[in-house]
Order: sequence, then structure tokens, then C-alpha cells
Amino acid sequence: MRPLRAGHWHWVEGKGYRKAVLLRAEALRAPALVQLVEIPPHTAVPPHYHKTSLEVFHIIAGTGSMTIDGATHQLAPGDTLTCEPPQVHSAANDSDQTWRYIVFKTNVTEEDTYWS
Repeated sequence: MRPLRAGHWHWVEGKGYRKAVLLRAEALRAPALVQLVEIPPHTAVPPHYHKTSLEVFHIIAGTGSMTIDGATHQLAPGDTLTCEPPQVHSAANDSDQTWRYIVFKTNVTEEDTYWS
């Protein structure tokens, strides 16, 4: 058991978002990763893709939209969406509230984010 207390993670700024790694491959015993992602109000993450990583997004707070290969999906707390490699995807928060979701990534490799 490895408890991770709320607020005890390290935030990393990205393009239109910030993320905190909650669990790495060593803890998961697999080439996988679990991240907490936040997108501030009226901010977007530009289109990008991954050659190997499959991502599962689970919304925990706020609302926003994800566009995957041209199809836009409106998401709210409790919704889950998958994105397979090499699908191009982006995210947008058009609300006045921070959008927060958990990302479960499998088949994680180094430098696997390619910005469109």
C-alpha cells in the first residue's frame, strides 16, 4: 500500500494545462501512468497524439470538451473517454470553473507526445 495524500504531488505546467503524476510504472508494475490533469477556465490544450500510449480520461470536476480525430465530445463528472494511438486529440474548457480529470495511460514510453 502506498498512500498519496491530496496536495502532496508535484505539478508540471503543460500547453494549456497542468498535470501531476499520481502513480508511475514502478508502482503500477506495468508501462503505465496515472495523472491528475487540470485545465483552467477558458483554456485549451492544442491537438496532439501519442504513437504508443492509450489514454483513458475520467472526469472528476468541471466540464469541457475533447475532440478526437475530429469528433467532439462534451464531458462532465463521471464521464469516461478513451483515446487510442495515434488518434489526434485536444481538450477545451469553455467554462468559468477549472476542469479536472484523471488520465490512465498504458503502453507509456518516453517522449511520446507529438504536437500537431
